[in-house]
Amino acid sequence: ETCVSKPVLPSSLKLFYFGGKGRGEPIRLLAAFSGLQLEDYRFPDREEFMAMKLNGSLPFGQVPILEVDGSLTIAQTNAILRYLSKLGGLYPDNPALAAKVDAALDHELDTFISASIALYPTRFGVTLNDE
Repeated sequence: ETCVSKPVLPSSLKLFYFGGKGRGEPIRLLAAFSGLQLEDYRFPDREEFMAMKLNGSLPFGQVPILEVDGSLTIAQTNAILRYLSKLGGLYPDNPALAAKVDAALDHELDTFISASIALYPTRFGVTLNDE
């Protein structure tokens, strides 16, 4: 049983992220795969990101964020992926199947976190040395 419903689509979806792939790339890929129109806004410099962070525009002070119809802001990659999956008709209505999708998303997060810690150790309270 695949039981997937497709809701009314918003008029605009805008992703805010940096120029690299990172945590924004799964969002870009899912939007492309599901045929959703996504404005892919990439900060031209760190100053603009910091200004948004300081003025409170970024929930949790980080990106990616997805702006929906200019009024709703969704933070966290997996929350955005789940939302877009539902818009694209890819997220099951069946709770058991939805749990399998959630498990796959959470596995991806577990896999990605190691690389994040290695690249940005101070964000995670980790001190790396050469030993």
